[in-house]
Amino acid sequence: MRILEIILPVLVMLVLGMACRKLKLLTKSGIDNMKLLVTNIMLPVAIFHALATADYSVKTWKLVGIMFVMLVVSFGVGFLLKPLMNGEYRKYLPFMVSVYEGGLMAYPLYTSLCGQENLSQIAVLDIAGLLFGFSIYMGMLGQVENGEKINAKKLCMSAFHTPAFIASVLGILAGLSKVVICLIDSPFGGAYLAVEGILTTSVTAIILIVVGYSMELTKELIRPCLKTILMRVLLQTLMAIGVLWAVHLWIGDNMLLNLAIISYMSAPATFSMQTFLKKEEGSAYVSTTNSMYCMVSILVYIILASVVS
Repeated sequence: MRILEIILPVLVMLVLGMACRKLKLLTKSGIDNMKLLVTNIMLPVAIFHALATADYSVKTWKLVGIMFVMLVVSFGVGFLLKPLMNGEYRKYLPFMVSVYEGGLMAYPLYTSLCGQENLSQIAVLDIAGLLFGFSIYMGMLGQVENGEKINAKKLCMSAFHTPAFIASVLGILAGLSKVVICLIDSPFGGAYLAVEGILTTSVTAIILIVVGYSMELTKELIRPCLKTILMRVLLQTLMAIGVLWAVHLWIGDNMLLNLAIISYMSAPATFSMQTFLKKEEGSAYVSTTNSMYCMVSILVYIILASVVS
């Protein structure tokens, strides 16, 4: 029942997105407008608040460094794996085997396992994902989606024009200075949280509707999706072993952190990726793969729950 409480809302919103396409309740242009709303306003606000209220320490930066190196390595390996994928989906493979869906999948599963009071253990792991994801990752995804050659200079410039990346940098600066924490503790704290809440409450629902709208469970998609899932599972298993080794070496052994790493790295690729895609074929492949990969996350959760109990 605990798993159902976590997964059912996600499944309902995905099915609702599929129904919106089948019943033509939403148009492609409407979905595109929803993507713009999420990527330019709602998601940046959510990212800023999460990082501005995070707790930073030497341990935090060690974890960020380890996770960032792992993300770069797994992303690079994704390019080496491209020859194993046939057809038009090959160009998306590096993006599908790297980066993680923290907020919608890993966070709720982990808190169900270890308690809401330990959320910071897994939230810290996501800092590197936000910095990498909304700079190098999304920048290259945009170039690939537009059929452009990878250009480092343009990639760097696009990062500083991406609202989510700007929000990540500003959020970390605000977190280090604790300006937002002080604001929340002040008489204006209630007003700030009310504005932040109304801007971000619907972001999860909108992203899931967009993902569901693009899903297509067709025979043509099943094989490349399963192939991608297998490659991601194998690669992320190796990456998780490497991260656990590095954490034990430079930070120390911590069961809660170990569970956070395994939970986080067993999540699918970020659902936010969907809001940056323009082509229907790519959107269908990415949405279907990520949705199917949720079963891997659930299986890992069940294994961890049986071990912990």
